[in-house]
Amino acid sequence: MDVLAVIPSIGGPDFGSVIDLQYKLQSIERISCVVVSNSHKLTKILNEQSVPFITDERNGGFGRSIGIGASTRDDWRWLLIVNDDISITAEFFSDAIEQYLSQNAEPLEIVYFDEDKPRSVPARLDVFLQVSLLGKIFSKLRKSPDKAGLSYRSFSCVAISRDLYDLCQGFDEELLFTYEDADFVTRASQLGAVQRVAHASGVRHYHSVSSGKHVDTVLPVATYSAARYLDKIGGGTLSTSAIVLMALIVRLLFVPATRAAKWKHVRGIGRSAVSVLRRSSVRPDLPAYDTL
Repeated sequence: MDVLAVIPSIGGPDFGSVIDLQYKLQSIERISCVVVSNSHKLTKILNEQSVPFITDERNGGFGRSIGIGASTRDDWRWLLIVNDDISITAEFFSDAIEQYLSQNAEPLEIVYFDEDKPRSVPARLDVFLQVSLLGKIFSKLRKSPDKAGLSYRSFSCVAISRDLYDLCQGFDEELLFTYEDADFVTRASQLGAVQRVAHASGVRHYHSVSSGKHVDTVLPVATYSAARYLDKIGGGTLSTSAIVLMALIVRLLFVPATRAAKWKHVRGIGRSAVSVLRRSSVRPDLPAYDTL
């Protein structure tokens, strides 16, 4: 089995869908699949159902979860990352694995199995629009990715070659909740990596939507990640802080229109401002493993 599939999860749309996804992936000859559980409740269910999983009993973010999963085997040539809101038709997906993850593939390669629309790697304006929620208004006005610029697709179901993953040293765990995929593609591109899209792969992405239940803890982590990402792409610490703080001020105007509890959202915005200003010394936490 030269393909290691990793499903980072706190439970997905429901626990049954995570188990079904793991079962279908594991049924494919070349794939060994493990769930990385970031939820106490999910761990209990996986234990009861004898589903292969690993956990460090933390909810440490996307990059950390992928790193934990990747460490479970040493003999993989491809790391297949699969979101817990993905479903697959095993027969079609198996054919796509055979076609696109061949022995003769490029040594530095990213293969997308979710045919999501391409997007430009986020610049400073894009981060401002996302954090402020203005992006929801202007999304239809945004241009398609510039053919001359760097673009990427959703990492909801993506394969990364072993050589590329190792050269990039995995994902940046400081980007806990957002921009980890864009950052990885940027670093991979600098190494000369090739990106391909698998067609007719039998993948369906349900795009789970957050209820906003944990907005007061998740938003500060997402905002921290946004600021860290801006730090990496350049522009200066003060400039980054100003951009993100201004975006949070604008976001306050949209609180009445969001689905999250209003007081939780406002508290989350306040905590987000603190996380940005203190990002050099303090990293916020996602909702705790034991509470999920």
